[in-house]
Amino acid sequence: MNTIGQIVKHKAFGDGTIINHDNHSIVVLFSIGEKKFQYPDAFGLFLSAVDDQFAAFIDTVIKDKQVKDAEESAAKLQRRTIERVIAKQQQGNNKKMARANIAFKCNFCDGGQSDNQVGFHGVCSDAIINNNIAIEHRTWCNSEDCPCLAYFNGEMSREELDALCDDGGFVCYESQMLRDWRALAGIVQTGERKGEPMKLHQVQSNSLCVLTTRTPGTTEAERYIFAVFLVDETYEGDSKDAGYVSTTSKYKLKLSPEEALKLPFWNYHCNSNNPEIPAWNSGLHRYFNDDVAALILKDISEVKKGTYDFELAVEFFDYFCTINGITEIGKPNGALKR
Repeated sequence: MNTIGQIVKHKAFGDGTIINHDNHSIVVLFSIGEKKFQYPDAFGLFLSAVDDQFAAFIDTVIKDKQVKDAEESAAKLQRRTIERVIAKQQQGNNKKMARANIAFKCNFCDGGQSDNQVGFHGVCSDAIINNNIAIEHRTWCNSEDCPCLAYFNGEMSREELDALCDDGGFVCYESQMLRDWRALAGIVQTGERKGEPMKLHQVQSNSLCVLTTRTPGTTEAERYIFAVFLVDETYEGDSKDAGYVSTTSKYKLKLSPEEALKLPFWNYHCNSNNPEIPAWNSGLHRYFNDDVAALILKDISEVKKGTYDFELAVEFFDYFCTINGITEIGKPNGALKR
């Protein structure tokens, strides 16, 4: 809409006519002479439009500018965040223990399973409880401290078992993973160190955490990734409490059962000894470098095409590459690719 010639009202100068206009200012001719104002900021503060159509046009211009300003502010904030992250990482280069990303070996849990997630949000079904205790003999599931074993032995009702996950509670680490977005290092279950909490030494803020599992009845080669998140809180662990990683960041993604099967963990990871064999062996977590992490995030974004999470998956991948200076993406070179 043409602003030249429009009549405006000023609180002190009265009515005036716009005689000049560029992207950032207007010149108004009043009875006392010409006055220059910021455009469109002066409207609503000093000026008001006399014509209703022009007033509606100005409202639209102001709202569009507010949206643009908000987007620019958000972009600046993100750039500053990235700069701070890079600076922190550069400062930390002299630390003895380099930052790494982490993958967790998780017992299969179908609690809260749906079309959108594998589970890991509540107590397992009776079938999986039976599998983990009687068939696969999972260490924690067969522990005398495990509520699921008490239920399995008839010492607790199903209602009592489910209630243990109310109000932030949980029956095992897996049952809270996709509710609290927290992964714990666990407790040593066998050997001389039995009962001691395990520690996490190399994970820091902005490490990628990858959660993996395998469906009952499948082999280790069929282990898949069911969720990932960008770590923003870490605790190494001590003599009393196990280490953990968690996030409140928007950068977290869970995969549907169908999507998860397209992301075999051993496509990306291999052991230094016998790299062609997909075998987890001992321990509940593995460390890996940023190049592998970027590959995983790239493939997740491919799997998420056409879904609600696609834009976030792409943004997550781009953000991780930016803060870690990754410009080239190779190809998966895990045990299943050897």
